[in-house]
Amino acid sequence: MRAFALACIAFVVAACGDNIRGNITIHSTGAFHDVLVEYARETAYPIRVVEDDTRDTGFHITVVEDATLPAQSYQLIARPDEGYTVVAPDLLGAQYGVTAALEAMGFRFRHPYDTFVPTEPTLGAVDDEVHQPEIRVRGVQLHTLHPIEGYFAFWEPSFANLNDAKLVIDWLIKNRGNYLQWVALDDIINSSERYLAWRPFTRELIDYAHARGIRVGINIQLFGQSNLQLAYDLVDQDPADKPIPDQIAQRLPGITTDLPWDVVDLSFGEFFNADPQVFVDSVNEVKNQLAVKAPNTEMHAVIHVGAEQRVTYMGEDLLYYFLVKYADPSIISDVHTVMFYDLFEPTGGAYHHEDFSEHRAFLLERMCSGQKVAYFPETAYWVAFDNSVPQFFPLYVKNRWIDLHELAAQPGCAPLDEHLLFSSGWEWSYWLHDTTALHASYELPDTPEQLLADALSPDLADAVAPIARLIETQRAYLMLGNLVAYIAGRDTAIDAGRQLGIVSQPDRVVFDDLIMGLEDPAVFQTTVLDPLAAYADELDDIARELDRADLPDNKWARELRDGLAIDRLRARFVLETYGATLAHVAGDDRAALDHFDRADQLMADGQTVVDRRHDDLHDALGERSISETENQTFYQFGYLYMADTLCYWRRELLQVGAILGSTTASVPSCLF
Repeated sequence: MRAFALACIAFVVAACGDNIRGNITIHSTGAFHDVLVEYARETAYPIRVVEDDTRDTGFHITVVEDATLPAQSYQLIARPDEGYTVVAPDLLGAQYGVTAALEAMGFRFRHPYDTFVPTEPTLGAVDDEVHQPEIRVRGVQLHTLHPIEGYFAFWEPSFANLNDAKLVIDWLIKNRGNYLQWVALDDIINSSERYLAWRPFTRELIDYAHARGIRVGINIQLFGQSNLQLAYDLVDQDPADKPIPDQIAQRLPGITTDLPWDVVDLSFGEFFNADPQVFVDSVNEVKNQLAVKAPNTEMHAVIHVGAEQRVTYMGEDLLYYFLVKYADPSIISDVHTVMFYDLFEPTGGAYHHEDFSEHRAFLLERMCSGQKVAYFPETAYWVAFDNSVPQFFPLYVKNRWIDLHELAAQPGCAPLDEHLLFSSGWEWSYWLHDTTALHASYELPDTPEQLLADALSPDLADAVAPIARLIETQRAYLMLGNLVAYIAGRDTAIDAGRQLGIVSQPDRVVFDDLIMGLEDPAVFQTTVLDPLAAYADELDDIARELDRADLPDNKWARELRDGLAIDRLRARFVLETYGATLAHVAGDDRAALDHFDRADQLMADGQTVVDRRHDDLHDALGERSISETENQTFYQFGYLYMADTLCYWRRELLQVGAILGSTTASVPSCLF
């Protein structure tokens, strides 16, 4: 096991059975024993699980059952100089309670493949309150249409990937989650060999998750015409050639037969609409067939974003994806938002939205009428926006907290029933976004700083203040100041989409706009570059504060420092590339070349940071995340490949170089 091997390496003295204080024993009742044995097996520390109450030296966690407690709750009671008693009503409550006990000893379950284990576990203070979930369903969707860690673990059948998938399920539990979903790809449609390997592998994953108390779901697409990322879809032929019900009947059993999903979640792609009546009828057809083929499976449907995608139906002008509300009322809507934006603040033009107020209203209407509904925000956007640039954007932590805090404050509404995170990778500290949001789903603290402090303690406690300051700085400049469009990258698809009026991430003034006179240079300087320079200065000051922090020389501290370093370099790089362009427009070619040379050096410095980080990943198989690799997604490279090569930076530098006449090198697409 990956976890136990790491534990024995890190704890030569304390690990592997020595009868010393670092030993941890779980005493469990018969009802919880088997699941806690599996829990311990997946924990990166040698933990014994016994059914008797025999005591020796070391720490002891005694788990007892109390069926009168609320579902999935736990109570933690300190036993001085010995350990803790966990009182729980069910399997998940028992596992959550043991996790809370280990957290009180200094453990943190940050990355699925890399746990922070204290050098010397100690007994920390705990309260004796009953902790219970504030949101019924707390989950993660691994967006396996992207070549992220979860893609390999959940979509590529192998013994090693099965073990990694178990670690992900275990990590979800240790962060108080109770639902896991991933996205199906179309390779199992096109290859019987792939399908025959996928089915038993997937059944084993589902059975394992169920044994641990986790519900599981699969996301599929309805219409092939809007399927841009090789998802498993149900309808991809002309209805004149084959009626839609027949197409659904052909494809749906491939996903459902002998696979006991708790949820089948239907998506509708991006940017391309179907006829409204066809949409409603097709969604209902999926629901009707699912009720026959998998009667115990819940059906969900994703409410995506796209302000330009409006339709008229039943006399109502509405966003295309809102047509779901006219389908079978038993279908549960998953209301989606994108990037780090929340439901209550400006979105800077993402998908042409100035805000997500319509999505907020849709969500609240269901909450306030007592209907089940899911909120489905992102914790990374990946493509050309955040961790692939790369950028460290901990403002996700606060914005996910804002959503839950504001939704809970709505008068007269039932609590949010489900919080489902759209997850796209865990390196570059993006594990922080998922773990804090999951914990907030279970019990929402009064402030996001409390989430941050709990996630970063004990080893990174001194980093809490500077990272909290970084969050506020990024919110002020990148989100509310709408500068993120300049910090994010752009590939050829984004540029081509701009010409067609198709916008995903917020748009920006590109170099050619300045060259062609489409933007006033003086206005651009004062509205974009001056605030961006202020942002860069603020990052420099935060870096000095982080440098003064008393942090250990461990992977977690190095990751935070590298994240802030790449943020600073990216901001300065963007200033220099635009500075070169403006100098060229002003006719000062010497100054333009000076800016260009400084940008080139900043990119080289950025490559040094990236190389250092990518030699220090949490995933021992991280090479697949940073390299070109064959896989079943649209992208034949790992999700950090563009980050590893700084492709978006090189693309911008070469675009400016072409303007200045200082290079004839071809500009990379950063798409393939």
